[in-house]
Amino acid sequence: MRRASRNRWLPAAFLIVIAVISVVLYMGYQNGLQPVATFGAAKDFVIKPGERVPDIASALSTADLIRSRNAFITFVNLHGLRARIDAGTYSLSPMQSGQEIADILATGQTLTDRIVVPEGYRVAQIEQLAADHGISIASFQAALDSPHSQPFLQSKPVSVSLEGYLFPDSYEISPQTTAADLVNTMLNTFGERVGPDYVTAFAAEGLTLHQGLTIASIVESEVSNPTDRPIVAQIFISRLKMGMSLGSDVTAQYAADLAGVPFSTTINSPYNTLLKPGLPPGPICNPGLNALDAVAHPAQTSYLYFLTGKDGKTYYATTYAQHEQNIAEHL
Repeated sequence: MRRASRNRWLPAAFLIVIAVISVVLYMGYQNGLQPVATFGAAKDFVIKPGERVPDIASALSTADLIRSRNAFITFVNLHGLRARIDAGTYSLSPMQSGQEIADILATGQTLTDRIVVPEGYRVAQIEQLAADHGISIASFQAALDSPHSQPFLQSKPVSVSLEGYLFPDSYEISPQTTAADLVNTMLNTFGERVGPDYVTAFAAEGLTLHQGLTIASIVESEVSNPTDRPIVAQIFISRLKMGMSLGSDVTAQYAADLAGVPFSTTINSPYNTLLKPGLPPGPICNPGLNALDAVAHPAQTSYLYFLTGKDGKTYYATTYAQHEQNIAEHL
């Protein structure tokens, strides 16, 4: 009888032990989420793109911003915050609890601002965007003029600027971001997005990366309709191969803007393809992937002329006589 009574107590004792362990673990978990200190200055904490939660927790612990790495990871997992923690620069204090810090990271309360560079923007426009976010035009120009070692710049003539190579995208900046940081990030993004496949595709058309980029910048500025761009790219490539002038008004506009003078079709500039044969020295804007794709994979047509009519549509011609007729009908 006594043995049977003892056996009945075993499950209850086991449950009590489990309960005690659970309480101890829970108390440890709650204690691990408590603030590290009752006073202390806020610190800038940087999360890099692609950084994993365990690594973030380790960095927070090393920076004395959380008490327990494991408690922080547990909280993040229990509340489904893992996928919501994003890259950026955050202002965090040792007086904040692990829960408060996790919530700040998950709600994107970053110190960083975001510069959005549209496709087709010129360097001068990007300089102004940067200036609007606290990076002076002078420092941006100095960063452009400094040496850069990215391999894709090898086909760029030394005498031309980085116009065309500042990839249009969205860029995070913080109060600590310098002009050199931003320029290098934009160049590195270009290298990531405009890879070997473009070099190979341009080479198939007899173009270097710099030449393909230059044509893409003209295509970007000439036509906005994605359907028209491969055809216009083919026209410029065909004209180039035949020794014809590209005859692009937007290159004359770029030349005038560089010189700080009103638009003129006769402006004497190597960028004015209405007068100068061949390609201009470099791109006239920073094209996006759609324009680059058009040059990498141009349409297969016999067109040599195009114009944009009063109705906004693009009209094509194989001969100059047909082009003159299009001018008469649509302009």
